[in-house]
Parts: sequence; C-alpha cells; structure tokens
Amino acid sequence: MAKNKINTSVLSGFVELLPQSQFVFDTVKSIIENTYKNAGFVAIDTPTIEKSEVLFAKAGGETEKQVYRFTKGDNDLSLRFDLTVPFARYVADHYANLTFPFKRYQIGKVYRGERAQKGRYREFFQADIDIVAENNLSIMYDVEIISTIIQTISKLSSQFNLGNFKVKVSNRKIWDGFFKQFGFDDTKKVESVAIIDKRYKFKTEDDFKAELKEKIGDEKIFNLAMALLKIEYIPNVGISIPESHYNDFSFIKDNELMREGISELETVMKYLPLSNTEVDLSIVRGLDYYTGTVFETYLQNYPEFGSVSSGGRYEHLCDFYTDKIICGVGGSIGLSRLFIPLIEDGKIQIDTSMTDIVILPQNENCYTSAIKIKTELNEKVDAKVNVIFENKKFKKMMEYANKINAKFAIIIGDDELQNNTFTLKNMITGEQQTISSITLIKTITKTLNK
Repeated sequence: MAKNKINTSVLSGFVELLPQSQFVFDTVKSIIENTYKNAGFVAIDTPTIEKSEVLFAKAGGETEKQVYRFTKGDNDLSLRFDLTVPFARYVADHYANLTFPFKRYQIGKVYRGERAQKGRYREFFQADIDIVAENNLSIMYDVEIISTIIQTISKLSSQFNLGNFKVKVSNRKIWDGFFKQFGFDDTKKVESVAIIDKRYKFKTEDDFKAELKEKIGDEKIFNLAMALLKIEYIPNVGISIPESHYNDFSFIKDNELMREGISELETVMKYLPLSNTEVDLSIVRGLDYYTGTVFETYLQNYPEFGSVSSGGRYEHLCDFYTDKIICGVGGSIGLSRLFIPLIEDGKIQIDTSMTDIVILPQNENCYTSAIKIKTELNEKVDAKVNVIFENKKFKKMMEYANKINAKFAIIIGDDELQNNTFTLKNMITGEQQTISSITLIKTITKTLNK
C-alpha cells in the first residue's frame, strides 16, 4: 500500500526562490550592502530569536499580536519582528565596547504574523542602517540617514529601471505638540495619529477626513489638523503654513514641541535634494518609539507597493535596557517587499549568468584534470566555475551548459588528456579552440575583462 506523501508547499507568507531569481535577489542585496558600507556603516548581526521581554519592552498592541512567540523549557521566546529593537538591546549589551557615534548596518530576516499577500510576507528581509550616540545626536545624522537611503534607492532605481521616487519627510513633534495644545490625552492622541498615518490607505480622501473628524470630535481642531497637513517646505524660506490659516496657528510661537519639530524639519530639508524629497505631515510612522524626524519612500511607477523604505529618530529606545541615555536615528529598506514581487513578475532581470565557466570531463579518466584546472581557474580568474561529473553524451552536456547560461565550456576528453590540452568553447559566440592551460586562462581572463 502506497504511503501518503507529505505536502511540501511552503507556508503561506514565506518565500522560496528558484536559483535564477535568488541570484537576482542576492545581487540587489549586494548593491544595498555595498552602498551602506561605502557610506561608513559597519556590519553587525543579532539573533533571530530574542527573549520576549526584550522585544515587547517597546512594542505592544498590534505589533505584539503579530509576533511569533513560543516557549522552550522555561524560556519565553519570540522571533524578531524588526531589526531596530534587537539593535537597541545590542547597544545596551555592548555599550562599553562601542565607539560613539556608532553607525551600523544589518540585513536580515524578520517575522510578522500579518495577513499574507503579494508584497507582504510573514518572513522577509529588511536592510537597516542606524546611527546612535550618547546623550544627544546632531540633527545632521537624520540628514545622513535619509541621504544614504536616497543614494541606495537611486542606485537600485538606475540599475533596475525603477523610475522616480519620493522620500516624504515629517516630524512627530509637530503632531505631538499640536494635540497637546488642545489637551488630548495619550490614548486619543495615539488613535488620532494612527488615522493620520493611514491616510493613503483609505479608499478616498473623504473617507480619511470622515474618520479623523469623528475621532477628533471638535470641528475647529479638525479643520486645523487638515490645514496642518497642507504645510510645505519652500527653499530659502522654510516651512510654510497656508496663508488662509496663518492667524489660526499663532499659538505655535508658544508651543515648544511644535517649534522644535518645525525647526528640525526645516534643517533636514535644507540639506536634502528637493528632486527626491518633500514635506508631508501625513507621515507619522506607526511604531511608538519614533520621537522626531520620520520618513517614508514611495516609487512613483509602483504605487501599489506603498512605502518601500522608512525610518526616523528615536530618543529613548534603549531606556528599557540601560540607564545610559542613547539617542538614535535609522532607516530601513523593505528588501523582500519590493524586490520579490518585481523578480517574480519578471520586471527585474540581470544579464549575468550564475556560472561563468562550466568544465565538462567526458569520462572518469578526465576527472583529475578537471579538478586541477578548476583549482587553477579559482586561483587566477575572478569567475564562477562549475564542474559537471556526469557520464552523459556530449550533446546532453552541452545542453546543460546552455541551460545554465555559461559563458564558457571547457571540454576534456581522451584526446585532450593525451595531448595535455583543453577544448574551450565560447558559449556566446560559438567559437571553439583547442589550447593549452596557460592560453586557456589568458583567453578567459581577457574575454571576461571585456
């Protein structure tokens, strides 16, 4: 009686890529990593599994509901839901051995049990950069984080023809000061800010206005909130409030939080390229640990992806882990969210083979020679070299070389073995020649360098 076979499909919200797609994805990841490195950030890594108390110290509510949590023995454990909270724990734990300001990058998988859909996964890669310092952190580091994100997205856009993008920048202090001005308690402020943060997720602007108006209650305050959403940055002028509401915002001169937020926002915008940035107070970010500058990035050709990069300033993230005052600012690119759908839809392709050179020994007598030339190529040529140990007909082996898009095929048969030569076939031009190992390496190197 036949055994029932186990269903091998991947869990919903988890992704496996075929080799060619994985190669493209890894190339994207490499571009991001190299850009981060060249911008002065150093690599760290943190465990995928953390103590639940560590992760939930600064995260609760909806975030906590999405965390994968389990017990092992007496340990209450969770899979990390982002890279920022584990980084805060890392800084507190290794404080004595770090030099501040400390600039790090980390690219790794995180886990959230949200509803799986295209572009939203339960296991996904984030590519983060952060800058932290003791006691205070210059607002110019906010500029550096956003500038590095712009540089990275620009490289990716140029490489993969993603088109134009905009980084929308705001400051949490402006809304904190606004709602404090009108006596909102923490609960009502958080709920109002959450609606503003979802502005672009409403089907229509009228739907957004209706929900925000209901939450705020007071029509005058609601109208002021809508006016605040219209402010913009004007070069050499600064933050501009709509003229029709100028007198309505006279209270700002006595509102310290709003003045700080506006001043910080003006400073950040002063040093950023206007071609890629704009002020948008709808951006407030959902996570509670942001305290100042916040930003989100949108590809204009792919609005369906929503924000593909985001981040902001956090002043008190390490408070639960240490008595030291650690200030930070960071940004993250949603590597999986953006690129996996583009790769799967064939919108991103790379004209580069996964194998540069495939060595095809024709029988077991040729295996020693195949291994020897592979070792020599690995030492002397910057190329990906593959050996196929298969007793198949020559035609089948050449079909294999074509399927893996090899640039060169090195054929070793009895004749080559007897004459101490190799047959080299250029799989792109079809040119074929029988040559010595020295000439083979020179020919391959010259061609690959072109």
